[in-house]
Amino acid sequence: MSEPADETEGWDDYRVLVALSNPRTERSLIELASTLAAERDGVVHAVHIVQVPDQTPLEHAGEHLDRIDAESAKLLERARDHAAASDVPIETTTILSHRSFEEVFDAAREHDADRVVMGWGGDRPWAAGRAERPLDELARDLPCDFLVLKDRGYDPSRILLPTAGGPDSDLGAEIARALRSATSASIDLLHVVDDESERDAGEAFLAEWAADHDIGDAVLTVDTSGDVESAIAREAADETLVIIGATERGLLSRLVRGSLVYDVVDDLECSVLLAERPTERSLRERLFGRSEE
Repeated sequence: MSEPADETEGWDDYRVLVALSNPRTERSLIELASTLAAERDGVVHAVHIVQVPDQTPLEHAGEHLDRIDAESAKLLERARDHAAASDVPIETTTILSHRSFEEVFDAAREHDADRVVMGWGGDRPWAAGRAERPLDELARDLPCDFLVLKDRGYDPSRILLPTAGGPDSDLGAEIARALRSATSASIDLLHVVDDESERDAGEAFLAEWAADHDIGDAVLTVDTSGDVESAIAREAADETLVIIGATERGLLSRLVRGSLVYDVVDDLECSVLLAERPTERSLRERLFGRSEE
């Protein structure tokens, strides 16, 4: 159940959808979404997802829509103010739902989003992973780029971007460039190899990758420990934001289950932005799920 408030009717622009739930913490999400939308002369679409208890039918929740709308309006008005600071057009929608996790996906498809920005934490309704479709199926059929912010005081001024290549690292580079353009952020790149004998190859890879992604002025670090998590923890000590690619499919379902590949995400003191880009799946994968590898 949703109540839209369209402020950009007729726009057909690049669209960044930001899923909001907590009035105390949404500013960082709106700031990030606005930066990404402004880079491409796009639109922010703020969606306030209101979790309705299972025992309450949605039609009964709708009877209290005036009260819910008033509370949501306060949240979304702040979202508009934050977006206005970046001179970015904004649309807002309130959604009442039993299955808030799945609503993020549905909203992205319904509003033809190019990117979704959402926060992560135990106080958010989608942390419970309520969905009618299996989590793995949702997470393996992303409608667009997904960015998930673990906010520990959002500050994009000093960015660490670990990379081993791949589409999710490509997305991370795009985000880092956008933040650099908007805030003059510094970017440090990190590539981890197994031992000292691979340093030269690692340095050549990282220099080429940086040039290909238009961040050739970044500080390049090749770590020879072979331990990706420890390397990230060391290099992140002086950073304000770490952008980490998903490394494998199913980032969102892993978030819900608490089974991320890198435990270091929970250990860092700075904010972490997890990035996942959709990939094409074969017909067999779409019919039968995970492919045999």
